[in-house]
Amino acid sequence: MPTETARNPSLSLVRSRLLAALDVRPRSLGLVVAPAGAGKTTLLAQYAGSVTGPMSWLRTVPSDADPSRVLERMAATLLDGPGGLLVVDDLHLIEGTPGESVLLDRAHALTREGVRVLIGTRRAPAPILARHEFSDSVVIDAEQLRFRAWEVERLLRDVYREPLPADDVAALTRRLGGWAAGLKLYYLSTRGQPLPDRRRAVAALAKRSALSRDYLTRTVLAELAPALRRFLVRTCVFEVLTAERCDRLLGEGDGQAALEELERRHAFTVTHDGGRSFAYHEVLRAHLAAALVEELGEAEAREWHARAGRLLAEEGAALEAARCFARAQQWSEVHRLLDAAGAAVAVRGLDPWTDLLPGWFIAEDPWLVLADAQHRINEGQLAAAVPLLRRAEQMFGAGPGGSRCRALRADVTAWLPDGPHWRGHWSGWLRTATRRHPMVVVGEADRLSGAGATLVRAGALLLAGHAVEAVRVLDRAAAADGPVGVACRLLRAAVALAAGDPHGAAAVGAVGLEADRAGLPWLARVARAVPSLAGADADLKEAAAVVEECDRLGDRWGALLAAGCAALSRSLRGGPDPEEAGRLLDRAREADAGVLAAWAQSLLALAAVRARLPDADVEVRRAESTARAAGAPGARVLALAAGTPTGPGRAAALSAVHAVAEQAGLPRAAVTAWTAEPRPSPATAGTARLTVRCFGGFQVCLDGEPLNWSPLRPRARAVARILAMYAGPVHRDRLLDALWPDTDPGTATRTLHVALSSLRRFLDTHLPAGGGETLLHRDGDAYLLALPADAWCDVREFRRAVERAARRASPQDPGALDDLRVVVAAYTGELLPEDGPAEWVVAEREALRRQAADAAARLAEAALSGATAGPAVAMAARCVEIDPCHDAGWRLLIAAHDRAGNAAAAEHARRRYADVLVSLGLDPAVVAAAPISVDRRIPLPRSPRTEAVRARTSSGPPT
Repeated sequence: MPTETARNPSLSLVRSRLLAALDVRPRSLGLVVAPAGAGKTTLLAQYAGSVTGPMSWLRTVPSDADPSRVLERMAATLLDGPGGLLVVDDLHLIEGTPGESVLLDRAHALTREGVRVLIGTRRAPAPILARHEFSDSVVIDAEQLRFRAWEVERLLRDVYREPLPADDVAALTRRLGGWAAGLKLYYLSTRGQPLPDRRRAVAALAKRSALSRDYLTRTVLAELAPALRRFLVRTCVFEVLTAERCDRLLGEGDGQAALEELERRHAFTVTHDGGRSFAYHEVLRAHLAAALVEELGEAEAREWHARAGRLLAEEGAALEAARCFARAQQWSEVHRLLDAAGAAVAVRGLDPWTDLLPGWFIAEDPWLVLADAQHRINEGQLAAAVPLLRRAEQMFGAGPGGSRCRALRADVTAWLPDGPHWRGHWSGWLRTATRRHPMVVVGEADRLSGAGATLVRAGALLLAGHAVEAVRVLDRAAAADGPVGVACRLLRAAVALAAGDPHGAAAVGAVGLEADRAGLPWLARVARAVPSLAGADADLKEAAAVVEECDRLGDRWGALLAAGCAALSRSLRGGPDPEEAGRLLDRAREADAGVLAAWAQSLLALAAVRARLPDADVEVRRAESTARAAGAPGARVLALAAGTPTGPGRAAALSAVHAVAEQAGLPRAAVTAWTAEPRPSPATAGTARLTVRCFGGFQVCLDGEPLNWSPLRPRARAVARILAMYAGPVHRDRLLDALWPDTDPGTATRTLHVALSSLRRFLDTHLPAGGGETLLHRDGDAYLLALPADAWCDVREFRRAVERAARRASPQDPGALDDLRVVVAAYTGELLPEDGPAEWVVAEREALRRQAADAAARLAEAALSGATAGPAVAMAARCVEIDPCHDAGWRLLIAAHDRAGNAAAAEHARRRYADVLVSLGLDPAVVAAAPISVDRRIPLPRSPRTEAVRARTSSGPPT
């Protein structure tokens, strides 16, 4: 079976957001469901290459419809060894056959044996939709697989090495709908050509392209009956298809059946509302529009578009009707409809019109000029939007349109350097908070109402440094729609991520996708930079890429926020360097953002102190003065922390800094990081000279002094972290797969040897073992950190305690409970958080997190059975802190509070438990009825589908 090729996918972009979303856990099943060419197999291969342990790959063929045949192939494919991963690709080839049912039954049995199963298919298998045991399946669909503009830009730049200007990237993404196969076909057809030719190829995609014609004909249209192909061609004039629209246009009555059949076949046809409306993929629509011209001729095709426009106008869908008339080139009708419904044009911007209208038409219509301005605003190009707004205002004159342009221009101008102080809109209040005294704005914002008021208060509080109160404001507010709601959710997710919430990264990613769908690319870019707050190298690099992208596009505020996230993150981890802080300060001053400049000035002071620059004390005094003048309490705390003395008087200075920080609402952990206070060690590590920590951040200390790893190259440091993480022998191939997966074996092996050699020299210099020994040992083809007997390593203690507890005769054995306490005490935070979503750490991080949560739950259960409510409350609370989706942890916490007689705390825990369930789309009453088990987690819901859709895609009644 093609297991080896599966581990080496074709040239493509590794999209960490998809790998993180897929995250197929042991004993679970994952689905990648999308039409042809969406990138299913590439994602499957990339995920398979990211896991450790046995990996088997089965690509189904039509003959697998025979149950005995498919079972025989599965048996031949599966590799020996516990756990592992089975990938099944192209399951749709045996859809609805006995072979499919047998394969899925076997897959479910394998999940119970600890095997992770991942399935790729064009259509969601009916048995999976109907059976309860598959209800917690992870599903990646076509919308998630769609390439976003920033991913296209990176694909062209970093993978294909043939970048395009930003406008062309946006056009390419729009015209191909983010279709993976279309992007690959574009690259193959333009590879090696000069930039002008590649740009012309993008422009040519506005019409049917030879790139997609053969592919669509072979993979989609060839499977359809002639009547269904005719239906596709004739109805491609609609952007949104309903049975009524299609029947009125065609004069027939079977539109619903045709649309459902196309959606069932995943013929580039989707529905997001259970079958009430449908849409064709943009690539397919372009192909069908050209086919319509070939079938009817140019004049008749235009008349067909006009006929659709008249139907839509009668229905009241004015803007979609206007676009139909634009395709028919009936410009007077377009003008008439825009005059009647033009206000709606400006909401989303110019994107829906760019490929339909000639430049002269856009230039003479005030609503389209306003839409162009809104497009610039959505891109963060505020300075470019102002002249367009002024021009649209002149074209409108004194009417409502002109007033709208004037108000929007005032809102935008306020955000420009030296812009006027304007509070006619909530955004003007937030802009005021970026200049000076954000806490004053918080107090005055009581005059505002609605979601805008929440965003102003929360934003101003964060600018002031009062993260605790900002979270309260965001949590109390009702969920809001539109750009304001997206921005509020991004702020909340960012604070959670910075606080170490394990679900923070996923929340930020979800908000980023929401911003992309809402047509807010500037906010989507900021969401890509926010994960850098967690400190992983990959996320910091992504933030730098966002800064560069914003600079190219002219998004001044996006670049400032992205750079600020990265610098703030580095300040918590030994940085930033003075040059980075200085550039951030320049950006804040250029934006006329006095409060952000105060933060940047304090970061510069911290960087100067850490770099031991001769004028560091001057920078500290300047930073404190700037923060006072700007009314930024949080920035002042950072300046005070930077100036904390290292000799006599340090204890008193630290106490004063923490007192000011508490008053300002800053998290204590941030102040501790800024003042470089040593992290308290667990009691079990108190007597060890050499300590190695992987939980909560990688740190090696000798006699209490942290080791400085900066002389080592990043790959050598990563090797050290991997060896420490496993706390035992690590095979050479595992190191190669983790750090050099795409490098040829010879080069990767030589690079590994260089990294190991430099690591050995570093350890021998800084951590001499004595007696001519070295800490880095080689055992055959494996390597390990051979720590001295008196050394202490948190992961090693954790693993040993887990193993000892598992060997005990009874879970209630006092020795087993002592071992579980060691497990919980050793787990002081996420495993190697600085490595973020690196593929080599994610699975191990999740496994240890679950073991720690299970240990806490078992301790809570033991305490409850012994009628000791206090320890039970503490351990249950620790369990849900480690794993908020630990079902047993929540129920044990509620029971412990009830046992202690604390009714208020028990009710509070019930509400928090219910909130978690509701946030996952689950019914608290149903989940609470399930029997309690100490290792039970809250099941994730299946993708929501209506009964109507389930009936169409199921071969029988639900079981």
